[in-house]
Amino acid sequence: MKMNNKGFTVIELVLSFVLVMFLSISMFALVNNYRDREEREAVKKSLLALKNTVTTDIYQDTIERKVKNIEYCRNSSDVVIDGCIEINFMDGVTKTLEIATERVTINDEGHYFTFDCPYILYGGVKYSNPYPGFTNIESDYMLTYTTNRDDLEYGTLYRINLRLTHQDIPDEFVINIVTTGIIQDDLI
Repeated sequence: MKMNNKGFTVIELVLSFVLVMFLSISMFALVNNYRDREEREAVKKSLLALKNTVTTDIYQDTIERKVKNIEYCRNSSDVVIDGCIEINFMDGVTKTLEIATERVTINDEGHYFTFDCPYILYGGVKYSNPYPGFTNIESDYMLTYTTNRDDLEYGTLYRINLRLTHQDIPDEFVINIVTTGIIQDDLI
């Protein structure tokens, strides 16, 4: 009696199926990992662009207009407003830099989500948050400056500091502006 050796056995078919599934799952994981990395890089580029735009606009003003002084915003009761500073320039113009928020509602297939979306407002220009709900704009100390006792030759040294953070990216994008104002004795 002769055996027919032309076909596959059940074990060979199962092993072939397992091998194809393993390769498919590996390729899916590889493609998914590449896609996630690409999305993170796009987020980084957007946050870096926002940081550079805001930094450039403020530096441009400090160079062209010359800073007289910078101070925290205050309400009508003379209480400091968190996340807000006023930049007073030598030409008499005052611009406000603040971390503001707006209430945003999104519809995701019939499910509504409402959250506060931070953005930067400088001199009346709104710098939108590229990833609302995922990106935060914050500052522990938005403004630091030297005092008159520091006796700087060129006046008061001001440092403006804002951080842009994204929940999925460990990097921080820091808006860090250092400028000088006039010596306070010159105001008298």
